[in-house]
Amino acid sequence: MSKGEWIRRTGNKLLDLVYPMNLYCISCGKITDDSRTYRLCNECMEASNWVTERRCAKCGKPLAYSDPGEKCFACSMEADRSFDRGHACAGYGAVEQSLIFAFKYGSRSDIGGTLGEIMHDRMAAEYGEDALAGMYDLVVPVPIHRSKKKKRGFNHADLMAESFAKRAGIACDTGMVMRTRDTAPMKGLGAEERRLNISGAFELRERRHPLIEGRSILLIDDIYTTGSTIDEIASLLKAAGASRVDFLAYAGGADMIVS
Repeated sequence: MSKGEWIRRTGNKLLDLVYPMNLYCISCGKITDDSRTYRLCNECMEASNWVTERRCAKCGKPLAYSDPGEKCFACSMEADRSFDRGHACAGYGAVEQSLIFAFKYGSRSDIGGTLGEIMHDRMAAEYGEDALAGMYDLVVPVPIHRSKKKKRGFNHADLMAESFAKRAGIACDTGMVMRTRDTAPMKGLGAEERRLNISGAFELRERRHPLIEGRSILLIDDIYTTGSTIDEIASLLKAAGASRVDFLAYAGGADMIVS
């Protein structure tokens, strides 16, 4: 950790003692109180793009009003998805973007626990607490490259996965999947470019293989867009003997035609 990064993080911790985070909306920063659901003010709760209406039958992202099918445009084009089923809590809008950016790039690691809570509540609402606890054998976060983790200080997906798994009563394994190389940013890349960019970027730890055979696994990440990353990891887990691989994301990208 650089000296500047250490000073910034230490300063943030001192501010937290004087101005507790639970008194501020984690999206817009407005003063609230500790009774707010998910630490969001009323306006940000209402502005969140919660997935409550039509969603893709495969990946779970919200369907566009112009999309008449049961699957999003991306899943309609991809007949060989490696994952079995996807779930998203919200569409990727202004509130979702502000939370993810503060979490990943603003040293707000505390937001990971809240997003894990949101993700748990979304799944429990659909399947029920008892059913959810028996749906998966393992919760596995999508890893980031070690260089990004060193710079950020944490893997955001680890914190979300641990929070979700604790609430759901499911085992969590943050070391099962490794990211072996850093990749170019996915933003602006087409579907085929995304696949090539992420191809071969992950490996499974050899000693974890006995834990995968016959298991049902839930992958956790912050955003789901075209599914290239999830497909890549799911294919490795299936090849190692996983019986089912689903994923859960806090936010799902827009339903749009991809090239």
